[in-house]
Amino acid sequence: MLIISVLACNEAGNNSDEDSTVAVPAASERIAALTEEETDTIVQTKEDLPWEKMEVFHFSKALIDHKVPLFTSEHRFTAALGAADSISTPAYDGICASQFEEEFLFFYKDGSCFEKFSDSLACEEFVLTTGHTITCNGITFSRNTTWAEVKKYYPNAVQQAENEGRTDMVTLRDSDNMNSDSSVRLYFENGKLVRIENFIPC
Repeated sequence: MLIISVLACNEAGNNSDEDSTVAVPAASERIAALTEEETDTIVQTKEDLPWEKMEVFHFSKALIDHKVPLFTSEHRFTAALGAADSISTPAYDGICASQFEEEFLFFYKDGSCFEKFSDSLACEEFVLTTGHTITCNGITFSRNTTWAEVKKYYPNAVQQAENEGRTDMVTLRDSDNMNSDSSVRLYFENGKLVRIENFIPC
């Protein structure tokens, strides 16, 4: 009886050694389900907003310094803002879309670019310089306009830009006409609006 008892104890001891090699996770290591707060922090795939949901920036009705339209006559423009810094002939072969059917010139003023045909000027890109503003739909934009402010005016367009991971450009419709494929692009640097482009695709 004594021998059997000793063997039984040894076998029990051997089994204990084998069991000790099995890894059992500590309570703190056990995987728990994510809390609702943690789930909210996971980056979700953003869906594109439809084009018809984008707000409209009526570029053709916008005013420089509350007085000169972006589409105007050269006479009216120069009377209010001064003569062009330079006028040049574009390389027409490299232009796929323009605002005039006839051959035009580039009219430059304070970094902004206009297409010029005869006495007509059509803005291609307006650069916001100190002291100059653009007013559209009752909203005035300046060099101090921030991304957050634009988001208040055009929440859908800014949301779409953020869905795309952008913080440097917002794309808006330029017309109430849904068949128009042109757009208005607002460009930012360091969170501030710097230029507005009348974008015409090829």
